[in-house]
Amino acid sequence: MLAIVYASLNPFIGWRAPEAFSLFSWPRYLNDFDILINVLAYVPLGGMLAGVRFRAHRMDRLASPAMLVLRVTLAGLLLSAALESLQTLLPVRVASPVDLLANTAGTFLGACLLVNRWARGRLAGLLRWRHRHFSIGDTTSWGLLLLGAWFVAQLNPVIPFFEAGHIANPFDTAAAQSPYEPIVLLPQAIGITLNVCGFALFVSLLLHPGRRGLGNVISILVLGFLLKVSIASMMLKAPQLASWLGPATVIGLTSGLILFAYFSRVEFRWRAFCTTLFIFAGGLMAKITSIYGAFDESLRLLNWPYGHLSSFTGLTRWIHEAWPLLAVLFAAWIFVRRPRPH
Repeated sequence: MLAIVYASLNPFIGWRAPEAFSLFSWPRYLNDFDILINVLAYVPLGGMLAGVRFRAHRMDRLASPAMLVLRVTLAGLLLSAALESLQTLLPVRVASPVDLLANTAGTFLGACLLVNRWARGRLAGLLRWRHRHFSIGDTTSWGLLLLGAWFVAQLNPVIPFFEAGHIANPFDTAAAQSPYEPIVLLPQAIGITLNVCGFALFVSLLLHPGRRGLGNVISILVLGFLLKVSIASMMLKAPQLASWLGPATVIGLTSGLILFAYFSRVEFRWRAFCTTLFIFAGGLMAKITSIYGAFDESLRLLNWPYGHLSSFTGLTRWIHEAWPLLAVLFAAWIFVRRPRPH
């Protein structure tokens, strides 16, 4: 819901009294991509709201699945109507009844995907897979939420792999430096090494005790790497396709995994302590060596004609910037609570 609010009201500036209430004005032209995005954005919300109702009430207590879908759809309708109404106060946003209908349809689809027997069977299979590969408990669930947020941050191709800031514009002479210069290469490689080791240790805190090997961590890293490559090939302009994969990234990934192979043998609680140290040190080093420029400059590196680019890049950038702090707090919480390995 926070992600939806951010995407709907970004950039949160320029509030003014509306000249007309466009929510009830049918647009002259329809954009198929906008409609699809507005539907897909509310599908997870509908499924999660229906899931909350399932956990609060047993199925035999519910009057009918149809009533559950109706309540969830009404909640999505009210949320969308509130946000679309607020968009009339922002000069850069346009409220539309088409968006309201698409959001409501997405909520309806999300609820329907959860209440039917086939979908619940697939979710049960997913839950069994989760218990086979990851530890059981609410703490692990919060960690998996953070892991999912890390994957979402990888959807932004402008953000370098395990670094902060954004990739440099090759036409910006102030930021253009040779990646092989020792004064540039060494600090970046150290920062990426610390970040990779910290992330690998974070993942090892979530894995099932019998599956905490190097191979499982590498599989998650490879998945994130492939996600970054796929998004970069779709959204980055041709000259910048490999800008986020420099020599420092290759050295840092290799060194970080070697370092993790040593620290992965540390006892569970002290491994959580090491996680806080590595993520904090890696995040600090990344901030020192990163390139932060104007937000518009990073948008110029992207080739995406379908819209919603500012909201997408802004949301993923905020998630990327907040992730190290949240991961440190998570690992510190494990260290303080002294949970048993299982």
